[in-house]
Amino acid sequence: MEQLNLFNDIPSTKPLAEKYRPQSFEDLIGSVKKNQNFINWFNSTKNQQKFISILLWGPPGSGKTTIAELFAKNSGRVFLKLQAFNSGVKELREAIDTLSRQPKPGILFVDELHNFSKNQQDALLNAIELGKIVFIGATTENPAIAINKALLSRLIKFELKAHSFADLNQLMDRVSVEESIVIEDAARDYLVKTSAGDARMLLNAIEACLLSFQKGKATNVITSNLCQELIQRQVFSGDADSYYSCVSALQKAMRGSDPNASIYWLARLLEGGADLKAVARRILVTASEDVGLADNNALVVAEAAYRAALELGMPEARIPLAQAVIYIASAKKSNKAYKAINLAMQDCKNFEKYPVPFHLRPLNFACPAKSDNIGVNPITDYKYPHDYEGAYVEQEYMPFELKDRVYFDF
Repeated sequence: MEQLNLFNDIPSTKPLAEKYRPQSFEDLIGSVKKNQNFINWFNSTKNQQKFISILLWGPPGSGKTTIAELFAKNSGRVFLKLQAFNSGVKELREAIDTLSRQPKPGILFVDELHNFSKNQQDALLNAIELGKIVFIGATTENPAIAINKALLSRLIKFELKAHSFADLNQLMDRVSVEESIVIEDAARDYLVKTSAGDARMLLNAIEACLLSFQKGKATNVITSNLCQELIQRQVFSGDADSYYSCVSALQKAMRGSDPNASIYWLARLLEGGADLKAVARRILVTASEDVGLADNNALVVAEAAYRAALELGMPEARIPLAQAVIYIASAKKSNKAYKAINLAMQDCKNFEKYPVPFHLRPLNFACPAKSDNIGVNPITDYKYPHDYEGAYVEQEYMPFELKDRVYFDF
C-alpha cells in the first residue's frame, strides 16, 4: 500500500513520465478536458464534505492515475493507492480502516480494478455505501464485464479516450522546450504514431532518445532515424481509438463475409501488439453471434483457435487465429440464436418472474403451504418425450403467461 505525498515537487531525477505528470487541472490533456460532467465533478472537490465515488475507464496512458492524484491534491484528503494485482482483502480492509479514521474520509485509489476478484470487489461495497471512504477505481477493461454490478451501481463512470495526435504534439511541445531539445517533424510523426494515444509511452520513448544522447551521441536533436533505431513501431496509429477501431473492423469484416479484409484487420491487431486473449475472444463471439446456427462448426473452430493461440503465443498464434478468421468470414451467416436470447432476456427483464409450470418442476419440489398441488408428485403430469413415437409429444414448456411467445423461428 502506497501513501503518496502530493504536495511536494517531483524531483528532476524522476522518469519523464513522472516529471511531466500534470500537477493541476490546467495541465491535463485529452478527452476529460472536453467532458463537462467530468469538469463539474472535478471542480466540486474543493471544500466538499461528501464526494461521489467514481470509476475511471480508459486505455493505458490516458490519465487515470493522474486524475486520481489531482483529485486528492485538490481535496486535501489522505490518499492511499493499491495495485489490484498484488493486493488482497487483508490489504483492502487495512486501507479502509486507515482512511475511515481520518477527520475527513480519505481517498482509496485502486489501479487495475478488474484484477480484483468478486470477493475483493464486494469488500468495498459497505465502505463506499456508508461513506467511510471516497473510492476511485481505474480499469482498462470494459466495466460491464470486469466489474461487479453491485460495485458499479455505487460509482459514477467516466470514460477516458486515448490521446489524440494533437494532445501528444502539445505534450511534445512542452517537453522539447523544458528539456532544450529539438524533435524533427518526421520524428514527431513517428513518436505520435508509435505511442498509440498513450502519453506515458510517448514520454518513455522520448526518454530513450535522451538517454542515447548521454551515451555519446553529442546532439540535442531527435531524428526519425534515431526513433526507428530505438523504438519498435506499433501499428495502432491510424487514429486515437485505433485499437478499438481495428477490433470493430475485424468483427464487421467477418460478419460481412470478406476473408481478405478479415485477415488484414487480424494482422493489424497482431502486429500492433494486441492482447492475444482479447483478439481470440472477439473471434469466438463472432462465430456464435454472426455464424451461429448456419454452421455450428464455426464455434468449434473458433474455440480450438482460442485455446491454441493462448497455448502457442506469438508468433505461432497467428496461424490458428487466421484459420478461424477465414473460416468464419467464409461461412454462411445466421444471427437467429443471438436475436432469440436477446428477446428472451428482454422479457425476463420487463415481465414478472412467472412460476415454473408444476409438471416441469423437480421430483422433490416442496409445494407452498397454500397450493392445490400439496401431496401431488410433479412427475405425474409430466409427459416423458421418449415414451412417445419420435420422442415427441405436445406439451407446454413455457410459463402459462407466455405460452404463445416466439423467440426463435425455424
